[in-house]
Amino acid sequence: MSRDRAVPVEGASPRIPPPPYIGQEAPSESKFCPLAAVNKWPYKFFHNPDSETIAQAFFAAGKFRTRGWTLYYIHTLLSNASKPLILVPATEVQDLFDDIKRELRLLVYFPKAEKEPGFLLSFKEEGIPRPRYLGRLDLDHSLDEMEARIPPYTDSDNGEHRADDRSFAAFKKKMEAAIEATKQKSKNQRDRKKKERIGTKQAWCEQLKRAQCYLGVRPRSVPNMPNPMEDPSISPRELERAMKRYHSSKGVELPDLEVSEPAPFAFQDHVVFVCVDVEAYEKDHRPITEIGISTLDTHDLLGLPPGEYGKTWTKKIRSRHFRIKETAHLHNSEYVAGCADNFEPEFGVSEWISFKEAPQIIASCFRPPYSHPLGHTNSDAPVETDTPKRQLILVGHDIKMDIDYLQKLGYNVANLSNLIEALDTAELYRAWKHHQNPSKLGSILMEMEMIGWNLHNAGNDAAYTLQALLGIVIASRQSSLATTQSQIARRTEVLEREARDRAKEEAHEWAVADVEGGDGGPPKPLTRIGWPTSDQPYQRRTNATQSSKTINSSDRSSGKMASEMHAQSQTTKKIEAKQLQSPEAEIKSEPWIADDEEAGSFAQSITEKLAFLEEGEEAEGGGGVKLPVVKGETAVKW
Repeated sequence: MSRDRAVPVEGASPRIPPPPYIGQEAPSESKFCPLAAVNKWPYKFFHNPDSETIAQAFFAAGKFRTRGWTLYYIHTLLSNASKPLILVPATEVQDLFDDIKRELRLLVYFPKAEKEPGFLLSFKEEGIPRPRYLGRLDLDHSLDEMEARIPPYTDSDNGEHRADDRSFAAFKKKMEAAIEATKQKSKNQRDRKKKERIGTKQAWCEQLKRAQCYLGVRPRSVPNMPNPMEDPSISPRELERAMKRYHSSKGVELPDLEVSEPAPFAFQDHVVFVCVDVEAYEKDHRPITEIGISTLDTHDLLGLPPGEYGKTWTKKIRSRHFRIKETAHLHNSEYVAGCADNFEPEFGVSEWISFKEAPQIIASCFRPPYSHPLGHTNSDAPVETDTPKRQLILVGHDIKMDIDYLQKLGYNVANLSNLIEALDTAELYRAWKHHQNPSKLGSILMEMEMIGWNLHNAGNDAAYTLQALLGIVIASRQSSLATTQSQIARRTEVLEREARDRAKEEAHEWAVADVEGGDGGPPKPLTRIGWPTSDQPYQRRTNATQSSKTINSSDRSSGKMASEMHAQSQTTKKIEAKQLQSPEAEIKSEPWIADDEEAGSFAQSITEKLAFLEEGEEAEGGGGVKLPVVKGETAVKW
């Protein structure tokens, strides 16, 4: 006899699965993302202004919490982790990406696993802990309050694994990657950025040393010179002299530079320095108004002492100032104190040219007699007309911008076959002073006891930039080693003093706190220090929780946000019930993890109240690209 089958009753409502309870284990096929990593995602993987656009639209001012997030927790079992890791389902993160794609026309995706292995997590392995349900994070519940609900860790949370299992070792490695993903920058990113910073600083310092070689104050290294220490036949007395020669050839030990005597070494390649400065209209930047070109021929410096900060050599600088006829009516005064009419008389006289004439006239300044005008009497430098092609060094202050302006005028300096390289005085100054941030030309001149009259005149700026080049080269050669050692000594002294002060302060605090005698006073009930009692195991609330609730209540003053949250709360139970059944059910395919693109971004420190503050750092990893919009639709070309 067969059993009677249940027959559905017409009109009966379908059975609704019970809502999940705190601590209920998620299905093994679920995927999750660390909540803190999702918080930092737009700032970690995007350029500005895209990062700011995403943050303002979906993260700032409580918008991130307004979405409502289903929280899970997992005990990481790591000795350096003070609390469980909070996770959110990958389905909800994918929904966020879809909303960003639809509203902002940005193609966003999960970071590549090779760059951020802890962002997208799965727990399919047998015998390892799995995330457990915690609740819904929204405007009515703070993160502190949600974390206070987490049951204490028990051995049953481990599953059936043992500490020596391979699966358990893989689980701990996964947890370490997840915690690393919650940090503003991962260890790999920090290491890469550190190498990049060191490489940039090294390039600046090498540029300064080459400039010293061009001006004869540093020798070029002698290639393949044998190390005397490797010669067993050399006597101790000869070894000392040989080592001095060897170190001098390598530029390690150099004699003191006497600025009252000619350059001690040969001028490398006997170059001609050509400095360019271009001024554009401040409100457009496309119309070019002035061109300044100054040159310094190292042939004119032979046998001539440089003087302090190279001021004797500065007299050999030749300068020209060109004004464009077509833009003569444009004057800078609002953002830049323009002074196109004030080309310093000691440098020469301004010349009017047209856009059509500009490329040819600029080209003439890169050939003999360079920027020395015919008939100009303010300089005693000889005018050379028939000479072999000379090696050229382009000079500028933030030179890349001036190169771009020359290209707009129709002259590309990169086409010069005798152009060796470009020197940037902004970078040379940073190498000399060990400064990270650039300095203005006027500030650099003041550092070397020079006055730059009527700056932002292209002719004056070109001349003063060459003067700054000479001053930096001479001063850095005089003080490079001594300055470095003194800086190290000063910094070490400051750090030691701060460490001593901190140690004294801490010792004083402990002396005040740990008084002699006493019995510790009466016992402190658990409820007084915020611990759960036996009848209220998971209802702990600290002062921080209470203050968080007070802060959150102010956010609900917005009528629109309150209405959104009311609608959200009506569906919370259904979402919770559905989540435990299949957190991944709504993902129709695996989350798309695209190849990461090199992208700079501002590092962002994100508090639990989602008050985002920008910083100046870049990162690499997942992110997004701008999508073209065609008639209101998103057009993606693969």
